[in-house]
Amino acid sequence: MDRERAMAMVEGVLKHLIDGADEWPLSMVDEVYVFGSFARGALQPGDVDLLVEFHGDDPRWDELVIEGLSYGRDPHRVLRAAMVGRKRGVQFLFNARRRVDFDLTLLWQRGDDLATALTRLHAIAADPNAGRAERHAMLPQFEGLDHRMPRSVREYLIEGIEAGAITVERLTLQDRDIDHPLVDKHVHSRWSPASPLHRAGRAVFANLLERGLDPAQLHLHGRDVDNIVTPYFAGFSLRYLRSMARCLTEFEGKEWLEVVNPTRTKDLDALRILPGSPAALERLSRVRL
Repeated sequence: MDRERAMAMVEGVLKHLIDGADEWPLSMVDEVYVFGSFARGALQPGDVDLLVEFHGDDPRWDELVIEGLSYGRDPHRVLRAAMVGRKRGVQFLFNARRRVDFDLTLLWQRGDDLATALTRLHAIAADPNAGRAERHAMLPQFEGLDHRMPRSVREYLIEGIEAGAITVERLTLQDRDIDHPLVDKHVHSRWSPASPLHRAGRAVFANLLERGLDPAQLHLHGRDVDNIVTPYFAGFSLRYLRSMARCLTEFEGKEWLEVVNPTRTKDLDALRILPGSPAALERLSRVRL
Protein backbone atom coordinates (compact mmCIF):
# COMPACT_ATOMS: atom_id res chain seq x y z
CA MET A 1 0.00 0.00 0.00
CA ASP A 2 1.11 3.62 -0.42
CA ARG A 3 2.31 5.60 2.58
CA GLU A 4 -0.68 7.95 2.59
CA ARG A 5 -3.11 5.07 2.96
CA ALA A 6 -0.94 3.44 5.64
CA MET A 7 -0.82 6.73 7.55
CA ALA A 8 -4.62 7.00 7.45
CA MET A 9 -4.98 3.45 8.77
CA VAL A 10 -2.74 4.16 11.75
CA GLU A 11 -4.59 7.40 12.43
CA GLY A 12 -7.81 5.38 12.53
CA VAL A 13 -6.32 2.87 14.95
CA LEU A 14 -5.22 5.67 17.29
CA LYS A 15 -8.61 7.36 17.15
CA HIS A 16 -10.46 4.12 17.96
CA LEU A 17 -7.99 3.40 20.75
CA ILE A 18 -8.32 6.78 22.42
CA ASP A 19 -12.10 7.00 21.97
CA GLY A 20 -12.48 3.63 23.67
CA ALA A 21 -9.58 3.82 26.10
CA ASP A 22 -11.87 3.66 29.13
CA GLU A 23 -14.05 0.85 27.78
CA TRP A 24 -13.25 -2.83 27.65
CA PRO A 25 -11.33 -4.32 25.87
CA LEU A 26 -9.30 -1.20 24.99
CA SER A 27 -9.14 -0.32 28.69
CA MET A 28 -6.50 -3.08 28.92
CA VAL A 29 -4.13 -1.39 26.43
CA ASP A 30 -1.13 0.41 27.93
CA GLU A 31 1.13 1.25 24.97
CA VAL A 32 1.20 1.09 21.17
CA TYR A 33 4.37 1.06 19.08
CA VAL A 34 4.94 1.01 15.32
CA PHE A 35 7.78 -0.88 13.65
CA GLY A 36 8.73 -2.33 10.30
CA SER A 37 8.95 -0.65 6.91
CA PHE A 38 6.38 2.05 7.71
CA ALA A 39 8.32 3.13 10.82
CA ARG A 40 11.49 3.35 8.71
CA GLY A 41 9.77 5.74 6.29
CA ALA A 42 9.13 3.43 3.32
CA LEU A 43 6.99 5.02 0.62
CA GLN A 44 5.33 1.70 -0.22
CA PRO A 45 5.16 -0.23 3.05
CA GLY A 46 3.55 -3.60 3.24
CA ASP A 47 1.18 -4.13 6.12
CA VAL A 48 1.58 -1.64 8.96
CA ASP A 49 3.16 -3.38 11.95
CA LEU A 50 1.95 -2.39 15.41
CA LEU A 51 3.04 -3.77 18.76
CA VAL A 52 0.46 -3.50 21.53
CA GLU A 53 1.30 -3.86 25.20
CA PHE A 54 -1.66 -4.60 27.46
CA HIS A 55 -2.47 -5.91 30.91
CA GLY A 56 -4.82 -8.88 31.13
CA ASP A 57 -5.95 -8.63 34.74
CA ASP A 58 -9.64 -8.73 33.90
CA PRO A 59 -12.05 -11.68 34.32
CA ARG A 60 -13.35 -11.13 30.79
CA TRP A 61 -9.84 -11.60 29.43
CA ASP A 62 -9.41 -14.75 31.49
CA GLU A 63 -12.60 -16.13 29.92
CA LEU A 64 -11.26 -15.43 26.43
CA VAL A 65 -7.96 -17.16 27.22
CA ILE A 66 -9.80 -20.23 28.53
CA GLU A 67 -12.01 -20.22 25.44
CA GLY A 68 -8.90 -20.02 23.28
CA LEU A 69 -7.32 -23.01 25.00
CA SER A 70 -10.53 -25.01 24.66
CA TYR A 71 -11.54 -24.14 21.10
CA GLY A 72 -8.39 -22.80 19.49
CA ARG A 73 -9.65 -19.23 19.19
CA ASP A 74 -7.25 -16.34 19.42
CA PRO A 75 -8.25 -14.18 22.43
CA HIS A 76 -6.47 -11.19 20.87
CA ARG A 77 -9.18 -11.00 18.23
CA VAL A 78 -11.25 -8.71 20.49
CA LEU A 79 -8.42 -6.18 20.64
CA ARG A 80 -7.85 -6.32 16.88
CA ALA A 81 -11.56 -5.82 16.20
CA ALA A 82 -11.76 -2.87 18.59
CA MET A 83 -8.85 -1.13 16.87
CA VAL A 84 -9.33 -1.93 13.18
CA GLY A 85 -12.67 -3.71 12.81
CA ARG A 86 -12.62 -5.83 9.65
CA LYS A 87 -10.08 -3.72 7.79
CA ARG A 88 -6.95 -5.39 6.51
CA GLY A 89 -3.49 -3.96 6.30
CA VAL A 90 -2.50 -3.81 9.98
CA GLN A 91 -0.52 -6.61 11.61
CA PHE A 92 -0.37 -6.79 15.41
CA LEU A 93 2.09 -8.19 17.90
CA PHE A 94 0.94 -8.36 21.51
CA ASN A 95 3.04 -8.08 24.69
CA ALA A 96 6.30 -8.70 22.84
CA ARG A 97 8.26 -5.51 23.59
CA ARG A 98 10.85 -7.30 25.71
CA ARG A 99 11.29 -10.12 23.21
CA VAL A 100 11.74 -8.37 19.88
CA ASP A 101 15.12 -7.46 18.41
CA PHE A 102 14.06 -4.62 16.11
CA ASP A 103 13.47 -0.92 16.67
CA LEU A 104 10.13 0.29 18.03
CA THR A 105 8.65 3.79 17.80
CA LEU A 106 6.21 4.76 20.53
CA LEU A 107 2.90 6.15 19.25
CA TRP A 108 0.71 6.16 22.34
CA GLN A 109 0.81 5.32 26.01
CA ARG A 110 -2.02 5.47 28.49
CA GLY A 111 -2.75 9.06 29.44
CA ASP A 112 -1.82 10.52 26.04
CA ASP A 113 -4.44 12.39 24.06
CA LEU A 114 -5.03 12.01 20.31
CA ALA A 115 -3.01 15.13 19.43
CA THR A 116 0.06 13.75 21.19
CA ALA A 117 -0.24 10.38 19.44
CA LEU A 118 -0.74 11.98 16.02
CA THR A 119 2.24 14.26 16.58
CA ARG A 120 4.44 11.22 17.18
CA LEU A 121 2.98 9.47 14.14
CA HIS A 122 3.53 12.38 11.76
CA ALA A 123 7.04 12.90 13.08
CA ILE A 124 8.03 9.66 11.30
CA ALA A 125 9.56 11.07 8.14
CA ALA A 126 9.19 9.46 4.75
CA ASP A 127 12.44 8.04 3.38
CA PRO A 128 12.63 7.02 -0.30
CA ASN A 129 15.70 4.93 0.49
CA ALA A 130 14.12 2.98 3.34
CA GLY A 131 14.34 -0.75 2.92
CA ARG A 132 14.13 -3.77 5.14
CA ALA A 133 15.85 -3.49 8.48
CA GLU A 134 18.91 -5.58 9.15
CA ARG A 135 17.79 -8.86 10.66
CA HIS A 136 19.84 -11.15 12.82
CA ALA A 137 19.74 -14.93 13.14
CA MET A 138 18.08 -15.39 9.77
CA LEU A 139 17.93 -18.26 7.31
CA PRO A 140 16.02 -18.57 4.03
CA GLN A 141 13.65 -20.95 5.82
CA PHE A 142 12.60 -18.13 8.15
CA GLU A 143 11.93 -15.56 5.43
CA GLY A 144 8.60 -13.85 6.01
CA LEU A 145 8.17 -15.61 9.35
CA ASP A 146 10.70 -13.61 11.37
CA HIS A 147 8.06 -11.36 12.95
CA ARG A 148 6.38 -14.49 14.28
CA MET A 149 9.61 -16.11 15.45
CA PRO A 150 11.47 -14.37 18.29
CA ARG A 151 15.20 -14.05 17.79
CA SER A 152 15.82 -16.57 20.58
CA VAL A 153 13.86 -19.20 18.64
CA ARG A 154 15.73 -18.49 15.41
CA GLU A 155 19.07 -18.66 17.23
CA TYR A 156 18.05 -21.95 18.86
CA LEU A 157 17.19 -23.56 15.52
CA ILE A 158 20.33 -22.23 13.86
CA GLU A 159 22.43 -23.59 16.73
CA GLY A 160 20.83 -27.00 16.21
CA ILE A 161 21.44 -26.89 12.46
CA GLU A 162 25.08 -25.83 12.78
CA ALA A 163 25.71 -28.57 15.36
CA GLY A 164 24.22 -31.21 13.07
CA ALA A 165 21.44 -31.94 15.55
CA ILE A 166 18.59 -31.11 13.17
CA THR A 167 17.77 -30.11 9.63
CA VAL A 168 15.02 -27.59 8.92
CA GLU A 169 13.06 -27.21 5.72
CA ARG A 170 10.27 -24.82 4.84
CA LEU A 171 6.98 -25.93 3.35
CA THR A 172 3.46 -24.65 2.87
CA LEU A 173 0.71 -27.01 4.02
CA GLN A 174 -2.22 -27.40 1.66
CA ASP A 175 -5.92 -27.50 2.39
CA ARG A 176 -7.21 -30.93 1.43
CA ASP A 177 -10.53 -32.71 1.78
CA ILE A 178 -9.93 -35.57 4.20
CA ASP A 179 -12.25 -38.52 4.70
CA HIS A 180 -10.78 -40.27 7.71
CA PRO A 181 -12.75 -41.06 10.87
CA LEU A 182 -9.79 -40.62 13.22
CA VAL A 183 -8.95 -37.22 11.78
CA ASP A 184 -12.54 -36.02 11.95
CA LYS A 185 -12.93 -37.22 15.52
CA HIS A 186 -9.73 -35.64 16.77
CA VAL A 187 -9.93 -32.27 15.02
CA HIS A 188 -13.63 -31.69 15.61
CA SER A 189 -13.36 -32.63 19.28
CA ARG A 190 -10.65 -30.00 19.86
CA TRP A 191 -11.42 -26.99 17.67
CA SER A 192 -14.44 -25.33 16.14
CA PRO A 193 -14.57 -25.29 12.31
CA ALA A 194 -14.01 -21.51 12.34
CA SER A 195 -10.76 -21.81 14.30
CA PRO A 196 -7.43 -21.39 12.49
CA LEU A 197 -6.19 -24.35 14.54
CA HIS A 198 -8.94 -26.50 13.03
CA ARG A 199 -7.66 -25.65 9.56
CA ALA A 200 -4.03 -26.15 10.58
CA GLY A 201 -4.80 -29.49 12.21
CA ARG A 202 -6.53 -30.83 9.11
CA ALA A 203 -3.65 -29.62 6.96
CA VAL A 204 -1.13 -31.45 9.15
CA PHE A 205 -3.16 -34.65 8.90
CA ALA A 206 -3.47 -34.22 5.13
CA ASN A 207 0.30 -33.87 4.84
CA LEU A 208 0.86 -37.11 6.75
CA LEU A 209 -1.77 -39.03 4.80
CA GLU A 210 -0.33 -37.88 1.47
CA ARG A 211 2.99 -39.38 2.54
CA GLY A 212 1.35 -42.66 3.53
CA LEU A 213 1.84 -42.14 7.27
CA ASP A 214 -0.53 -43.36 9.95
CA PRO A 215 -2.34 -40.41 11.63
CA ALA A 216 -2.71 -42.51 14.78
CA GLN A 217 1.05 -42.07 15.28
CA LEU A 218 0.81 -38.28 15.52
CA HIS A 219 1.18 -36.15 18.64
CA LEU A 220 -0.64 -32.97 17.64
CA HIS A 221 -0.23 -29.72 19.55
CA GLY A 222 0.30 -31.29 22.95
CA ARG A 223 -1.95 -34.32 22.64
CA ASP A 224 -1.65 -37.88 21.30
CA VAL A 225 -4.09 -38.56 18.49
CA ASP A 226 -4.57 -42.25 19.24
CA ASN A 227 -1.47 -44.35 19.90
CA ILE A 228 0.84 -44.04 22.89
CA VAL A 229 3.78 -44.43 20.50
CA THR A 230 3.94 -41.24 18.43
CA PRO A 231 7.10 -40.74 16.35
CA TYR A 232 5.48 -37.81 14.50
CA PHE A 233 4.98 -34.48 16.24
CA ALA A 234 3.31 -31.25 15.19
CA GLY A 235 2.71 -27.95 16.94
CA PHE A 236 1.27 -24.51 16.31
CA SER A 237 2.55 -20.98 16.97
CA LEU A 238 5.79 -22.24 18.63
CA ARG A 239 3.88 -23.08 21.80
CA TYR A 240 5.49 -26.49 22.34
CA LEU A 241 8.70 -25.98 20.36
CA ARG A 242 10.74 -26.08 23.57
CA SER A 243 9.89 -29.80 23.71
CA MET A 244 11.03 -30.51 20.15
CA ALA A 245 14.55 -31.79 20.86
CA ARG A 246 13.36 -33.93 23.76
CA CYS A 247 10.60 -35.46 21.63
CA LEU A 248 13.09 -36.29 18.89
CA THR A 249 15.44 -37.98 21.39
CA GLU A 250 13.63 -39.53 24.35
CA PHE A 251 10.54 -40.44 22.32
CA GLU A 252 12.44 -41.45 19.17
CA GLY A 253 10.67 -38.88 17.07
CA LYS A 254 11.07 -38.96 13.32
CA GLU A 255 10.00 -35.39 12.63
CA TRP A 256 8.53 -32.24 14.09
CA LEU A 257 6.17 -30.13 11.97
CA GLU A 258 5.67 -26.58 13.23
CA VAL A 259 2.92 -24.38 11.78
CA VAL A 260 4.37 -21.01 12.72
CA ASN A 261 1.25 -18.91 12.22
CA PRO A 262 -2.06 -20.79 11.94
CA THR A 263 -4.47 -18.67 9.95
CA ARG A 264 -7.97 -18.98 8.59
CA THR A 265 -7.20 -17.71 5.10
CA LYS A 266 -3.48 -17.11 4.44
CA ASP A 267 -0.79 -19.66 3.62
CA LEU A 268 -0.07 -22.21 6.31
CA ASP A 269 3.70 -21.84 6.45
CA ALA A 270 5.45 -24.60 8.36
CA LEU A 271 8.92 -25.75 9.35
CA ARG A 272 9.69 -29.45 9.04
CA ILE A 273 12.40 -30.35 11.54
CA LEU A 274 14.20 -33.68 11.16
CA PRO A 275 16.64 -35.27 13.62
CA GLY A 276 20.34 -35.39 12.77
CA SER A 277 23.21 -36.61 14.91
CA PRO A 278 21.84 -38.32 18.06
CA ALA A 279 24.69 -36.98 20.19
CA ALA A 280 24.20 -33.41 18.94
CA LEU A 281 20.45 -33.70 19.38
CA GLU A 282 20.93 -34.87 22.94
CA ARG A 283 23.04 -31.77 23.62
CA LEU A 284 20.40 -29.55 22.00
CA SER A 285 17.74 -31.06 24.23
CA ARG A 286 19.57 -29.59 27.22
CA VAL A 287 19.58 -26.08 25.77
CA ARG A 288 16.88 -23.97 27.33
CA LEU A 289 14.62 -22.21 24.85
